[in-house]
Amino acid sequence: MDPVTTSSATTVSASGLDPDRVLVLGDAFAPHGAGRSTGARLIADELAASTGRGTDVTATAWWSSGAGPVDADLGVDTSTYDVVLLAVPERAVQGQSPSHVVMSVTTLIDAVRPGGDRAAVFVVVIPGGADRGFLAAAVQASGPGIVALAVDSGPVGRPRVIEVVRAVLAEQRARTDSPQGHRHAPQHEQRRYDALDRLGILDTPGEERFDRIVDGMRRLFRTQGAAINFLPEGRQWTKSGTWNASGDTALEDSFCRTTVSGPGPMVVGDAWHDAGGLPRNAIRFYAGHPIETLDGVRVGAVCVFDPAPRSEGSVEVDLLRDFAVLARTELYR
Repeated sequence: MDPVTTSSATTVSASGLDPDRVLVLGDAFAPHGAGRSTGARLIADELAASTGRGTDVTATAWWSSGAGPVDADLGVDTSTYDVVLLAVPERAVQGQSPSHVVMSVTTLIDAVRPGGDRAAVFVVVIPGGADRGFLAAAVQASGPGIVALAVDSGPVGRPRVIEVVRAVLAEQRARTDSPQGHRHAPQHEQRRYDALDRLGILDTPGEERFDRIVDGMRRLFRTQGAAINFLPEGRQWTKSGTWNASGDTALEDSFCRTTVSGPGPMVVGDAWHDAGGLPRNAIRFYAGHPIETLDGVRVGAVCVFDPAPRSEGSVEVDLLRDFAVLARTELYR
């Protein structure tokens, strides 16, 4: 899927459900001459292939200013990431004393931690291979929640880094206070309202780029209805849809209101016989997936629906997330 690029960072997503979130600082693992989005794409795809889950990777340049929290300049909440991968550039190591390197890395970690103190693990990659193993050991001993290793830069070292990140993610998922578990919890509604205000999408005219996504969903899932919906305070607003081209829907008639309560897909075979308190209206079959901001705030949903019931197993839910990522990409263009 296409990358999302802000002023200082690029975010790419690999297909799959229950995505891991990785923040990468530094370009050491991008192929020589390739852009940052290419490096992020390689990490996302290789990590998703390794874990069998989706992956969201946000990549930015190596942080060297040390002037305050990273969140403010990136424009994202770093607390939503599972792993922060610090790809230390050769220039930050060459000719520097071990104490200087350790201080530089810990200063950067402190700049990320204000938002990332919910148990994100920092994987620090020192360039140069085994001859710098002593330096990696010193960095790892500098504080909790740090895994450091010395590997060659570029494509040669990337498989080892992917292996370590995958192992860290697996360990985190076994913890009760994991970032992954936190993302499954309901989010405060005010976060959604504030995020929608920042996006500036509400009550805007129809746009062909969103209409194409809706038409693609309707065709792929072979449903009569499809929509991109957002949930501002007190209403559901449709940016593009086949039953309600645009405009408001009362919250009591909204399925997407329930979809945004969790991070994954929601599929209802027959709403008229569902015991979950869903609306009982012309829609009986519904499948949706939340649309998230770059830092994981669930602001709306993509969905498909029909007036007739349908088997829940007939929906490839990983494709629903792909459409949600496409909608997110358009929000940031």
